[in-house]
Amino acid sequence: MSGVEVLSPDFVSRAFLLACTICLPSLHHRYILDGCVPDGPQSSFHRPLSGAGRTWLGVGASHLLRAACGNSCKSPIFGGRKQIVGCRGICIAFFALIATQASAEEPQRFDSKPLWRRAFGGRINTFPAQGPGSDVYIIAEDRALHSLVGETGEVNWIYRPGGKLRSLLMIGADGTIYIQNDRLEFFAVTPGGTGRWKLLLGAELAVLPAGGSDGRIFLPLLSGEVLCVSRRGRILWIADTASEASAAPVVSADGLVWIPLSSGQIICIDPWGQEIARARLGESVSTLALDGDGRIWAGGYDGAVSVFPHYTGRHSNTSPTRLDPVFRLKTESSRVSAILTTNFKQGLVFYAAGEVVSYSEDGEEIGRFRIALSGGAPSVSADGTIFAPMSDGGIRVIHPDSINGNAHTELRVGAALSEPLLTSQGMLIAGGGDWILYAWKAGPPGSGWLQFRGGPPRSGTVPVPSAVADRETARRDPGFFIREQMAVSDDLERRMKLVEEIESYADELTMREALPWVDLLLEDLVSIGTVRSVDRYDEGGNSHALVRAAGYRLISKGTDFRLRDLILRCLRNEEDPVALAAGFRALGYIGSDWDGASMRTIYSRYKALAPQGEEFILETARALMDLVRYNGGVSDSSGIELLDRLLSDNISNAGKKELFFILADLNR
Repeated sequence: MSGVEVLSPDFVSRAFLLACTICLPSLHHRYILDGCVPDGPQSSFHRPLSGAGRTWLGVGASHLLRAACGNSCKSPIFGGRKQIVGCRGICIAFFALIATQASAEEPQRFDSKPLWRRAFGGRINTFPAQGPGSDVYIIAEDRALHSLVGETGEVNWIYRPGGKLRSLLMIGADGTIYIQNDRLEFFAVTPGGTGRWKLLLGAELAVLPAGGSDGRIFLPLLSGEVLCVSRRGRILWIADTASEASAAPVVSADGLVWIPLSSGQIICIDPWGQEIARARLGESVSTLALDGDGRIWAGGYDGAVSVFPHYTGRHSNTSPTRLDPVFRLKTESSRVSAILTTNFKQGLVFYAAGEVVSYSEDGEEIGRFRIALSGGAPSVSADGTIFAPMSDGGIRVIHPDSINGNAHTELRVGAALSEPLLTSQGMLIAGGGDWILYAWKAGPPGSGWLQFRGGPPRSGTVPVPSAVADRETARRDPGFFIREQMAVSDDLERRMKLVEEIESYADELTMREALPWVDLLLEDLVSIGTVRSVDRYDEGGNSHALVRAAGYRLISKGTDFRLRDLILRCLRNEEDPVALAAGFRALGYIGSDWDGASMRTIYSRYKALAPQGEEFILETARALMDLVRYNGGVSDSSGIELLDRLLSDNISNAGKKELFFILADLNR
């Protein structure tokens, strides 16, 4: 028994009412509990917080306080702001009395018995990862990448690319799995377990890669070069940093890549491969993290912690901007092994010597405790529970109401456990040195940078679902305002002239550097006549359908797969067969369909409008096969129904021959 007590609901209700009777007269101007500060007049209280200068009422009392505060409370482990009140002494004494008189009933604890186990053909000494769906991926020493159902441990597939696989695993924002072997070969694997492409690297990776929200990936090499690679395996640019990376990079919401170098600097590279900012530190950085405001938290090998502001500057012909930290701390001398941050811009810093310190957004120390990490990063659930890999091979589950981390559960399996994954479905998964993958029911992950590399995909970024920029901001640029008028014009010639301009650029990066708001123009081209109404048609309905078809094709050529959602919205209202076929092909070329939405949309619209001629049927079949190839299989059962319908439609013998040729890959 750890001294943790649980209050009965009836007792809690009576106690809380009595406490409010005593303290409520002063609530109009101040709050009765130390550390409970609301976000606004109508907001819920935050949970009482631990740390220096705060009075803990005992764990039993904190249960009562959490019930009063509601689910929006922050975890006490991270700490928070402090409020001193006049009636504080009365309330603390009262709640302390409650804690001592509470029932001694044993509380519910984390169940240390695994929910499932899965044996592998080799030792598991690396971290699991999870993509945008529920599937979990792991690399074992059997030279294979394994895909499993996270809730049950059922095996989906096993992929062996050849060679010994490195302890490198990352899931792209579009669901692509990235791995590397000992032959300098970097692989992209589909969610269905087939190889998509292979890239031969000129040097070993210096650190783990990072992935942007648009689907691009960034590979820092030991040679000092950083490769930006599209999700289709094309090298978009190469940046020479003159020094190898000292820790894995992170990617901000606006696509800026932050790379810590062994020379003791952090550089910021824009989406076009240009260095736009630089920070100079006294020692190499051991780990980076992002917080809810887009700030960069940098932990050093010397124990220093520096926080840099959210930077959004664009590249110009001037030299890179020098960045100064918002604050810099050095309270410890051992290496910073991990940093976790919340959406409230607080940080929890883990030091190699065992100290764990929580800091406010301004760098104020809130609290600390000790824990001997294995060197890996912990994971934090939505209720504030910490799952920390320990140096003795176990995983310590530190409960959210713990005082200084002393209320915890130990997870042990008889072998050393790897860095844990907390899945979006609330499963805690870790591999063991005994060749077995273990899973426990844990609860959903917290919101913020609260796992290794930021979250389940291990990609070093916080996913941003929307790809379209802010229109009001873009309108401040005269170049955008002029082109926007062309995009929404009723004059077909003006709209097609804009299409020709966008198509004229040699490559997408050049085009996006010149037209950073081009996604807004593409949105105008495809949405007018589908999700946005049109007052009049100077050239009839087909005029706008031609523009929409061109817009769908332009979107499909881009690197940012997130524009798929825009196409899906438009196609649900698209009535023109030419534009609809172009939209189908755009979805197929974009490829990403981990949720099956593209396949379902194509099937439903095809069923609603077909038959529309042989070319429409053949274009639909090509889109279907593009999706199958990109995802490694049929991503939704509607794809099978679509296939049956395509094969049963009445077309000429020449058309059937072409259809069978298009669908031939299904037999492989």
